[in-house]
Amino acid sequence: MKALAKKFSTKIESVKVDIIYATITGNNELLANAVANEFKKRGQTPEIHEFDDTDIFDLEDSDIIVLVCYTYDNGSIPDESLDFFDDMQEIDWTDKICAILGSGDKFYGQDYCKAVDTFAEQIKKTGANLATSPVKIQLAPDESDAPAIKKCVSELLAASN
Repeated sequence: MKALAKKFSTKIESVKVDIIYATITGNNELLANAVANEFKKRGQTPEIHEFDDTDIFDLEDSDIIVLVCYTYDNGSIPDESLDFFDDMQEIDWTDKICAILGSGDKFYGQDYCKAVDTFAEQIKKTGANLATSPVKIQLAPDESDAPAIKKCVSELLAASN
C-alpha cells in the first residue's frame, strides 16, 4: 500500500515545453502532436508551433524545446526552418533541454532523416542539453513508434528535474 501511495504522490513539476515542427506531408504534424500528447499524459501543457511562425528568440522562457523536421532534397533541412536554423548560431541554450525528431522515407537511402542529424549537431553547438537520442520515424508515426516517443519524453522530463 505504501508503494502505491508513493507512486501517486510523486508529482512531476510543470515545465514550459515548446514543440516546433515543419511538415509537407502532414507526417511531422502528426509526430509533433504525438509528442505533445505524451507530455499531456504526464501533466504538462506543451505549446506547438510551426517553424515559419516561430522566432527563436521568443523561446527564452522555454525549459524544454522539441524540434520536429523532415528532410528535403538530397538531405537538406526544410526551407521553412532555415531562418530558425541560422539563428541557432546566435543563441546560448545552455539552460535548455532539447530533442530532435523527424519523419522520413527509407526509400531515400543515405538521406533518410539526414536533417534530423543536422539539427542535432546545431542543437549541440548552442550548448543545450540534447537529453535524448534523435528519433527518426518512417513516414507517419504509428503505434510501433509509441515506445520511442514515450522514451524521448521520459528522458526530457528526467533531465528537467
